[in-house]
Amino acid sequence: MPKLEFFSQLRELKSDDKRSVWVCAAVMFLLLFSYPLIRSTTTAVFLDAYGAEKSPHAWLLSILILALGISIYNFFQQKLKINRLYLITVLFSTVCFTVLNFAFSNGQTWAAYFLYVWKEVYIVLLVHMSLGFLNASINLSLAKIIYGPLGAVGSLGGVLGGLLTSSLTKSYSIEAIFYLGLLFVFLSGLLFFFLSGNKGFLSEKNNQRPLQSLTKIKKYVVLIAAIVMLSQFCINLMNFKFNLLFTELFTDPLSKTNFLGKLYSAINGLSLVVQLLVIPIAFKFFKLLTVHRSMPLLYLLGLVFSFFLGTGILPVAGCFLFMKGLDYSLFAAAKELLYFPLEKGQKYGAKYLVDMITYRFSKGLISFFLIFMQAPQVINFLLMTFLLLWFILLIPLFKAYRESE
Repeated sequence: MPKLEFFSQLRELKSDDKRSVWVCAAVMFLLLFSYPLIRSTTTAVFLDAYGAEKSPHAWLLSILILALGISIYNFFQQKLKINRLYLITVLFSTVCFTVLNFAFSNGQTWAAYFLYVWKEVYIVLLVHMSLGFLNASINLSLAKIIYGPLGAVGSLGGVLGGLLTSSLTKSYSIEAIFYLGLLFVFLSGLLFFFLSGNKGFLSEKNNQRPLQSLTKIKKYVVLIAAIVMLSQFCINLMNFKFNLLFTELFTDPLSKTNFLGKLYSAINGLSLVVQLLVIPIAFKFFKLLTVHRSMPLLYLLGLVFSFFLGTGILPVAGCFLFMKGLDYSLFAAAKELLYFPLEKGQKYGAKYLVDMITYRFSKGLISFFLIFMQAPQVINFLLMTFLLLWFILLIPLFKAYRESE
């Protein structure tokens, strides 16, 4: 049974590596528990102040700021230990969020824009630092077993955080909900700082910067980046369709926060079910290629089903929920396994390019397009086209995967 294998392999780990697993699980729980509180409130005030039509502009700006952040990290990650870099990011985010929220509370509407932008940036940096820390401590066989339970811990945090968000809207202000979320982000920083074992960002000394390690495996990593980009194109197109209908239906920030809290809780609930019930079985009994092929097909199924149900808020929200829930769970875990044929330095470099750059760059690219073209028919055509391209690109990707093993 996958569960028994998980505990037996976990017991066999060295004490430092075992601590890495538990610390990463706790940090992921705190991050994803806090994220619905921060995401729901900042999204609600942004949509209330600027409307859904401006969300692509904010997404695009978040990419530019993330790109600046990545270039800074590219310099400091070999000079600072990971626990210090993580804590610095947490402290900077805490200050940034607090100042912006204070400005917005005092009538500065522009601050809502930058609150929305920074919530897009900070979560990427923190999540991928914690996962990069874990990847240096486990092997492929354990990864196949551990990513399901680890993702489930994070998703459970997201479910509880989303339910708490909706519950708090009945008695508390958006500000109070926002600051509660920020408190848990701060706690994750303290936990990681004191319990991570003070490891360096890379587990061994390496004078190369992340992108320099990819020279010999450029084609393979570019193909991974391509399928990730296409998956994010699809999700963000559905997100935009949802935002347009959402802003028409809900008129005040608290009702927006309430609904978004429930939606994010449902997304994490689906992710939790997939991580506990689907991923252990899928990785044990099916080839990795089969799992990856199922992703665009499942997205297509969700899209077609939503077409049959109509163009109202519930079919569109349901399709967005389905895509996002699978992205957080099955696709995220399957993507992680693509890195394991690589050497340690290459593995980190590939994750750096794909998870920190490509994920957000793809959102920026599709956001730039949506600034000029927002017709529903065009969006639906692009969704179908991207899903087809995704399925086709899996052929050369897995040819390169077999060559890398």
